[in-house]
Amino acid sequence: MNRMIPPEPSDTVLQLQDVTRTFTAGTSAFVALDRVTLGCRRGSWTAIMGPSGSGKSTLMNCAAGLDNPDSGRIVLNGSDISALSDDTLTRLRRSDISFVFQQFNLVAALTALQNVSLPLRLLGDSQADSTARAALGVLGLAEHTDQKPRELSGGQQQRVAIARALATQPSILFADEPTGALDSASARVVLGLLRELVDRGQTILMVTHDPHAASYADHVAFLRDGLLVRTLDGASAADIASTLTDVEVQR
Repeated sequence: MNRMIPPEPSDTVLQLQDVTRTFTAGTSAFVALDRVTLGCRRGSWTAIMGPSGSGKSTLMNCAAGLDNPDSGRIVLNGSDISALSDDTLTRLRRSDISFVFQQFNLVAALTALQNVSLPLRLLGDSQADSTARAALGVLGLAEHTDQKPRELSGGQQQRVAIARALATQPSILFADEPTGALDSASARVVLGLLRELVDRGQTILMVTHDPHAASYADHVAFLRDGLLVRTLDGASAADIASTLTDVEVQR
């Protein structure tokens, strides 16, 4: 079994240390994560892959503080978030953590600018609009600030969602199948923009089933039956696809 070498503490945004999560249904128990150790370096992109039921979503939920592990530690910027209160976790998710999903989850009645500025307003940011405009500009949407979601293409809507996630300047961006609802051309644009953001220092943890999407990442971690069974660094889509097939066959 290959295990990802944990980064040095000063270089770490997120660290999962021997994380185990078990779900029970009646008298049955299902181990979704089994002593998983995984580190995300600052300014890096980590992709999580594996067969259905391998523990990908559970890993992301635990890493983001949406679920608590049964054992192990989850350390974000030096703090063990599994030991934090619900109120503290809520504040942390508003400031240090952001999410991008397969579905864009934009507010239909709001413009692109209003969608991006909304979380900033909830944080009481007096510069919400200017910060939102800057985030939209970085994503190539400076000319679309006044358009509503229905007036934008799917790729543009996902870029608005990414701009909204980045506007709070999170320590880490969690992306759950961010290109799953996009055509191939739009997906390439979004993945290229995410790569640019990482190259500028953003940290991303992404769950995906797509080897092409994972090839944009610096590191790929493969789960099977809750175990971290393989890692690749700087791999091509072909190598990732081959490894994913091997992981699935070994089930």
